[in-house]
Amino acid sequence: MSATLTNARVAMSGISKTFGAVQALRDVKLTLNPGEIHTIAGENGSGKSTLLKILGGVIQPDQGQISIDGQEQVFPDVRSAMKFGVTVVSQELSLVPHLSAAENVFLGHNQARNKFGISWADTNKSCSTLLKRLDLDLDPSIQVGSLSHNRQQLIEIARALSFDTRVLLLDEPTSALDPNEVDSLFRVMRQLRDEGVAVVFISHRMREMLDISDRYTVLREGQFIDTAPASDVDANWLLDRMVLQRAGKHTTVKSAATTKPIVRVDDLKDKFGAVNGVSLEFFPGQITGMAGLAGAGRTELVETIVGFRPRHSGQVFVNDQWVAPTPKAMMHAGVALVPDDRRAKSNFLEMSVRENLTIAMHNVALAKRSKSKESKIVKEWVEKLRIRTQDIDTPIKNLSGGNQQKVIIARCLQINPKFLILDEPTRGIDLGAKAEIYELLRNLANDGLSILAVSSELVEIFEISQRVLVMHAGVITADLTREEATEQRVVAAATGEGNG
Repeated sequence: MSATLTNARVAMSGISKTFGAVQALRDVKLTLNPGEIHTIAGENGSGKSTLLKILGGVIQPDQGQISIDGQEQVFPDVRSAMKFGVTVVSQELSLVPHLSAAENVFLGHNQARNKFGISWADTNKSCSTLLKRLDLDLDPSIQVGSLSHNRQQLIEIARALSFDTRVLLLDEPTSALDPNEVDSLFRVMRQLRDEGVAVVFISHRMREMLDISDRYTVLREGQFIDTAPASDVDANWLLDRMVLQRAGKHTTVKSAATTKPIVRVDDLKDKFGAVNGVSLEFFPGQITGMAGLAGAGRTELVETIVGFRPRHSGQVFVNDQWVAPTPKAMMHAGVALVPDDRRAKSNFLEMSVRENLTIAMHNVALAKRSKSKESKIVKEWVEKLRIRTQDIDTPIKNLSGGNQQKVIIARCLQINPKFLILDEPTRGIDLGAKAEIYELLRNLANDGLSILAVSSELVEIFEISQRVLVMHAGVITADLTREEATEQRVVAAATGEGNG
């Protein structure tokens, strides 16, 4: 497809943006054509989300021009952009939890009316039609706050589809979706492309980028690096432009030296029926990966282990000592969890990087804490995990999603846990940082830490795990060594077809 400005749906040029001392974008250009799926690739902090927010009217550039169909435009707010058919789906959900799915999808626009006001029957019908395009069979009157994160993500996308969209901006729309849901979204994206919509896609999953894209633009450290059609692009082309330093040979995890488990889970059930009698053992120096489809009960299991989710029955032992089913007791016993949804479950958005990272420090009264000692600890973790922040007292909400995730991982590690659980550990983290996190986990395992990593990405599980668990319908359907864990066997167990 031609990238000439004469037939471009969108032409952005000279786009620059600073946040305090951080230069987020510097003289960036982007051309979007109608009938094209265009991936913007780059590491965390490269400026991808900032560029989309500028095009969507969420924030304004310091410099630069935006043209729509050859006419220069200024978008002072989101509604101004939407008038020209530009709709953005942010990686951070903006739904109203206490409203229904239909109310969220049509909030403020396009609600069917009759002589009595809003026709809820017609509104719900229109919502159902949009949800079915995403293969989501859902009662449109259901309260959004009661839904899982992945279903909320699909409702956010359905809301974008409810507009007369000519430019659809999708910022990590697949981060909370299982493979079947990703396939449904990709089908809709291709349909929109064939209808002439310009679709922009951001993802940190290489396979997704290569599967869906017609054209690529790469940003690095806030600057335009290159653009090319899909016919000229492969994984090496992207990595060479995205990552300044390619990862070298990684550390090999040594075999666990002991057969005595550090953590034992006995017949665990949660109060809501999502976890149905799980018994497991976890060993020092071992990385265990857990696979399964959305709704299998993986998140519910780890939240039940750490006491965040109420138990119906069952027990957890650390070093043969029973631990009370509360988060505080688990933390004192050396069990730490990096949750799946950092915005809802981890981050204190108005607090600083320093405060977020050190908030799990226990046994130290707030009045007795030393800010200088805390700052030293935080700076060490910022350097170790390459957390990109203006300074450690910057509010965490100002960091990119991947950098926020690194802060949460550092928070868990600085309490020196015996058992570290990571639920979707690299969600929203770029390819270069993923390699760093994997290497960190390997080194921690070699130091004797027991690690459980729950992931929707089989590639990730196979990359880091010595042992692979598979969950389906609230039970463990397979417990495999890495050598036994083939993709076919894991998928069969995840769908309830395998025999473990």
